[in-house]
Amino acid sequence: MTEPFDVVTMGRIGVDVYPLQVGVSLREVETFGKYLGGSATNVAVAAARHGRRSAVITRTGADPFGEFLHDALRRFGVDDRWVTAVPGLPTPVTFCEVFPPPTSRSTSTAGPRRPTWRSAPASSTSTRSGRRASSG
Repeated sequence: MTEPFDVVTMGRIGVDVYPLQVGVSLREVETFGKYLGGSATNVAVAAARHGRRSAVITRTGADPFGEFLHDALRRFGVDDRWVTAVPGLPTPVTFCEVFPPPTSRSTSTAGPRRPTWRSAPASSTSTRSGRRASSG
């Protein structure tokens, strides 16, 4: 039996693309970096950084960006067993501008059909508190 999780999150995952130049509009940016994104995913990463056993339940597209997200989750120590791909839908990619608050903006390329909430085969596990975490 595996150890129970301290934290299991469920929500959006995606690739956040940030300009490597600060204070420049997307129209003028020349170089970008790609990063793991999504609120629920960021919470799972923060928990792992604080020594907690964490996992995330979400969906990606069946594409290289989805593979990048699996690699990033593993690198941060987040269990990715419930991160599954949805064939035919792209992994969400969000382009962000970096300006001093409150003027920063983001633009998502995923459109109205996102893989995050598409049904997946059911499976479950227990968290340390004894609550059930289910992906289906």
